[in-house]
Amino acid sequence: MADQMEFDQSKDHIGGNFEWDVAPNCCALLKVAVEDEKFIFVSNFASDGNNSFYMMPVTSEGYFARDNGVAISHCPWCGTKIVGRKKYTAKST
Repeated sequence: MADQMEFDQSKDHIGGNFEWDVAPNCCALLKVAVEDEKFIFVSNFASDGNNSFYMMPVTSEGYFARDNGVAISHCPWCGTKIVGRKKYTAKST
């Protein structure tokens, strides 16, 4: 990839800076897109036991085309329903 957009992942978008409880295993491309390429992002929100996955569309100039992402429920490469859950640390009370 020639030009890569930089994100403050601590507040903007959650890429691959976390551990998986259940890693997506439909095909190798989805996991690489999250962890290495920072092309697909994983929300802190979950539904049916899986975190929400989304893409952020950009313009040809590299700016965000919209403020929020486009949710995806199936792998863009193999078409399989995405199953993936981030590992969270237990809260102490």
